[in-house]
Amino acid sequence: MCSPPTPPSAKDSVTLDMAVAQGAPTYLASGFIYGIAEDGTQPPTSLLSDIKVKGLRAGRGQAEGCGAQAWATHWNVIKAYYSRAKEVGATYLLLVSDDYGYFCTFPGDSGDWTGLTTFMSQLISNVQAAGMTGPDVRWELWNEPDVNIFWKGSQTQWLETWKHAYQQLRAAIPGAVIEGPSLASGPGGSWANAFFDYAKANDVMPDYITWHEEGGGADPVTDLATINRQLTSRGITGVKGFDVNEYGTTGEQNPGHSAWFLARFDRAGIQGLRGNWADAEFFSNMGDLVAANWQPNSQYWVYKRYADQTGLRTSVTAGTQVDAVAYQDACAAKSIIVVGNKGGVTGSVNVVIKNIPAWLQTGGSTKVLLEKMPTGSAALNAPVVVSNAAATVTCNAMTVTIDWATATDGYVVTLSPP
Repeated sequence: MCSPPTPPSAKDSVTLDMAVAQGAPTYLASGFIYGIAEDGTQPPTSLLSDIKVKGLRAGRGQAEGCGAQAWATHWNVIKAYYSRAKEVGATYLLLVSDDYGYFCTFPGDSGDWTGLTTFMSQLISNVQAAGMTGPDVRWELWNEPDVNIFWKGSQTQWLETWKHAYQQLRAAIPGAVIEGPSLASGPGGSWANAFFDYAKANDVMPDYITWHEEGGGADPVTDLATINRQLTSRGITGVKGFDVNEYGTTGEQNPGHSAWFLARFDRAGIQGLRGNWADAEFFSNMGDLVAANWQPNSQYWVYKRYADQTGLRTSVTAGTQVDAVAYQDACAAKSIIVVGNKGGVTGSVNVVIKNIPAWLQTGGSTKVLLEKMPTGSAALNAPVVVSNAAATVTCNAMTVTIDWATATDGYVVTLSPP
């Protein structure tokens, strides 16, 4: 009887079972809010298509203003972002409230809904004329109403705003795909509870349930479980999907935590779009995946390896702070494993791989390429190759040990025949 070698002592570990594999990659966590040029002319298409961007979220132009005063500028941004999304096969998330404006009279102030109705009529008319009425557009009616800079009315007024906009949109475009509530406080607080109760009672439930992971330390897997409890307890069915349409605080946007997020979104099977914290560079930066002049940074290469994954999803058991997203492709004779760190561990980390298939082996060994995506600007043009050599396979198992000196670094392990 063959016994795989005992993995060396380590601070944390993830375990892959390559005998358990099913499901093609979705790349659902590749996307961001804003992040490309205002007129859509940059970046080069390859920077988006090479990481298989699945979602672009945007609304306003740089000029502030209310209603018709700023409409032309805002509509140009909508058209530009929709065009780039179509070009790369992504969904465009139309951020309605960003176009309405947060420095104007809020919908329902003094009981007046005229401004919202007029605005929605204009937006809907333009969208219909542009042929943007299919499922490649998702309508996000209001961003973070639980944050004072985005909503200054009461919770009840926001809920009524949601109903007015929802019903007007549904009447004009019955098949419109609507998402919300996009709360900063996540899926389990008082605003979320009020929303689900109200949406069910008034028959204004969104097609996609959305929330944000921008508070620091959030986890898409545990938050999805919270959402499912919210829906189940109310008997809500028919939801098409889930979308964390902003994730990653500034401190979490590093190669290690980004790779961890990719693993968690893949594990949950839900979409994610990176937050964009570029301040003055609102219409660039790709959610901090590129440096100046659209030059890829270390985080970009994490997403590139994520996009390079093909074949079937490999079963992964997460560690305490480390997780991985792994796929194996017999046709390509390759397995790519993106390994992320939530930020709580340094030192030796084991990637334990069991039941390595015969097509990855030759003479009892397999080739292991270990790449490092370091924090900062040390790898603007390509990842750092840590090692690239054949390794012994015993009982169809092996362990790759990563010396994780800096928790914010990311790593990718690629297996192929020697």
